[in-house]
Amino acid sequence: MSSTWFVYGTNPVIMSKFKAYLDRQQPLLVTEQLSASGNKSSLFVTIPCFDEPDLIRSLESLAVCSPPFCNVTVIVVVNSSDQTAPQLLLNNLKTIQSVLAWLDSGVRPFYQLRLLHAPELPSKWAGVGWARKIAMDEAIRCLDQSGLEEGILVGFDADCLVSGNYFTSIETAFRENPGYNFVTLNFSHPIDDPTLTNSLREGIIQYELYLRYLRNAMQWCGYPHSIHTVGSSFAVKASSYVKQGGMNRRQAGEDFHFLHKMVLLGEYGVVKDATVYPAARISHRVPFGTGAALKKWEQGDPELYSAYALKSFGALRPFFRNPGLLFDADRTTWKELIEQLDPVLQNHLELTETLNRLDELKKNCADMKMFTRRFYHLVNAFWIIQYLNLCESRDEGKGILVEEASKLLTKLELATSGDLNARDLLEIYRQLDITYSASSSS
Repeated sequence: MSSTWFVYGTNPVIMSKFKAYLDRQQPLLVTEQLSASGNKSSLFVTIPCFDEPDLIRSLESLAVCSPPFCNVTVIVVVNSSDQTAPQLLLNNLKTIQSVLAWLDSGVRPFYQLRLLHAPELPSKWAGVGWARKIAMDEAIRCLDQSGLEEGILVGFDADCLVSGNYFTSIETAFRENPGYNFVTLNFSHPIDDPTLTNSLREGIIQYELYLRYLRNAMQWCGYPHSIHTVGSSFAVKASSYVKQGGMNRRQAGEDFHFLHKMVLLGEYGVVKDATVYPAARISHRVPFGTGAALKKWEQGDPELYSAYALKSFGALRPFFRNPGLLFDADRTTWKELIEQLDPVLQNHLELTETLNRLDELKKNCADMKMFTRRFYHLVNAFWIIQYLNLCESRDEGKGILVEEASKLLTKLELATSGDLNARDLLEIYRQLDITYSASSSS
């Protein structure tokens, strides 16, 4: 299992439709610790790995899944920056050795395992986004060299477990819905893990409840693309990946930005019958996200108890109710409609020059249907989060998570009995997300 070197973007074998994408990528030297045998995989699980002690557990979880019909490759990118501390570099080397030892012990997973090492990424960009991009771009290179015109790239993390139908459910989703550009997967943090401290258990319950409250509140206010954006719980069609320019190099939040960019392509769906189980643990790896939120929680930060007030989402409802009306209305009518909106929302519209941009959009749309579809490309999830952050500047812009989540259930006319705690609410929201369909052609 000797190391070899390859350089992205300079392979002369490139012959397929992925060539243009690969040629645009920055040349990057990466050591290959575990090489491929060329089995023409069309489904790739991509795993960024930095200072991860539990990678083998994740690989074992994938190995005991029911195999899909297609061939599978798991690509792990052990990565660090040119400024990473020596002890963390040593931990990465231990991770590499543990994988090699795992395979030398006689383990033969049904999938092919690729192990790449990117030890000196420039610190300005080094992080989970770039590592995820390296893995996904390598999957594109494999598809290209195999002569395959399509494949599935799956986002995963080195601290996750999965249900046994993980691969078969992903494969089925794309086979039965060939128009899907991507899917998100059901996820569930292990809140019943007996090794969790009471504090961590409470923190991860609050954190997951917040994620689910946010998605459902965005759906309730009328935004049609209210998806979960969890880096370990999505899969994207290879052609769609390259069409949208691939994964970004953000050091955190790469999943949010990537998936909401993928929304622009059109159809997508949710895999509800398979589940990813992300770890509930503190982490220094990213500046925000699960691990960072739990680290702050353990340090006494009460932020996980709070959430954007439901009132702020409610103020969006009249604006989202029928955006097509703006297509036929003149600017005088627009002004009359806007004056009826919440003052903070009016302020946000002005600060972001949204009306001017919508006016320009209107000039470039042939009909109301086109305008309505593109309206949500402009007034998107990023725009909504900016507005919600602006709402926090007023007294009622932020509330207690449990209270706001309970209010939303009332608005959704879901009957509940008595006062519900965070765990009770989380179980309700988990079921709510399973019954929700995020399929979209807009």
